[in-house]
Amino acid sequence: MTPSPLPLPLREPNGTAGASPALALLTGLLDRLHAEEIRYCHWKSSEHLDASLRGITDLDVLVQRRDARRLARLLTEVDFKPFRKLSGHDYPGIEDYLGFDAATGTLSHLHVHYQLTLGEKFLKGYRLPWEDVVLSSRIWDAARGLYIVDPHLETLLLVMRIALKLRARDFLLAAVGYRYVRGGAARELRWLAQRVDQDRLRREACVLVGERASALLCEIVAAPAPSIRQLIAFRRSVHPPLGTHRMFGMLGALRHRWTREAAWVSAALTNRLRGLRQRSTRSSPQGGLAVYVTGAQPAATTVARRLVAWLAPEMAVVPDLGAHSSVTARRARGLGMIVVADRPAGGPEGGGPDLILRVGDAAASARRFAWLGTPTVDLDGRAAPDTLLLQAKRALWESL
Repeated sequence: MTPSPLPLPLREPNGTAGASPALALLTGLLDRLHAEEIRYCHWKSSEHLDASLRGITDLDVLVQRRDARRLARLLTEVDFKPFRKLSGHDYPGIEDYLGFDAATGTLSHLHVHYQLTLGEKFLKGYRLPWEDVVLSSRIWDAARGLYIVDPHLETLLLVMRIALKLRARDFLLAAVGYRYVRGGAARELRWLAQRVDQDRLRREACVLVGERASALLCEIVAAPAPSIRQLIAFRRSVHPPLGTHRMFGMLGALRHRWTREAAWVSAALTNRLRGLRQRSTRSSPQGGLAVYVTGAQPAATTVARRLVAWLAPEMAVVPDLGAHSSVTARRARGLGMIVVADRPAGGPEGGGPDLILRVGDAAASARRFAWLGTPTVDLDGRAAPDTLLLQAKRALWESL
């Protein structure tokens, strides 16, 4: 397969009629990528691309490695900020960024991939050297104003992702009637199956995985519900063998997977104790932030709780509300988490907050921190609840 690269056209300002509206944050980012000719494409989960462009789900882009430094500068200029897992166990060749859409108060989670890192949950132990093929065959989506992966390659990548995620426990569950390919993965596969030509899929996949695996790929795509047996046969038939693409030896793979899974379980239990459903362990490389929301009640506490709910899906956050320990909150801030409090987080010996959000006339509530020179933002207590929350979000984001 020797596809030729496509030119970089300017994005149509409003896209095609009927297209779902994207966040201004993301359309601005895409315009800059095109203007600076940074080679990229959205490479997976195109089935819910509209949701990604609205900030509902993550946006995954593959970027040419030699553009990495220019991209890092560009992302800073359009107000995306880098984040990393609190445990430090990030995946090779992948960077996490969060952006804030000031008009809507929506956080957008951007995954930047410089290599195709795939594999089982908590490990992603394979790197497939197909980046140049994906980027050179990308397709311009005029309705949304960005480059996307060719659906035939996306289909191959999706089946490969599903097959490489298989673990021993999946075989045990299958024996008692558990369907392995279900939910989002099954929906994506059905969606792609309607958009690919079987003959072309087989021809293009053959170049990357060999004749036998490409034939099995077509059978999997045509099946109403692919079985584990089909996926295992596909994995074993890939040529060159998938073992040549492994990044870890057996012991290294076990150590990395168990360490990451233990960190995930620990975060889940900790968040449950804090009353949070989300399990994000993403933190800022610049360190944590302690935010004190003060002022008219119950508005101040309501703003604090809504800020926690807003942050929790994307960042490691600790709600220091009511009876929670200020000592725990100070430790969390030191570890890089975001602490949101509706009461003072400690006196001078505790360092005080990094930001005070003051609802209405509450100068007395914040006076104890005046000597620290703590940045204080006054929020309009007479504003509608959503407007008040948006003011708080903007102030917090600027302080990160």
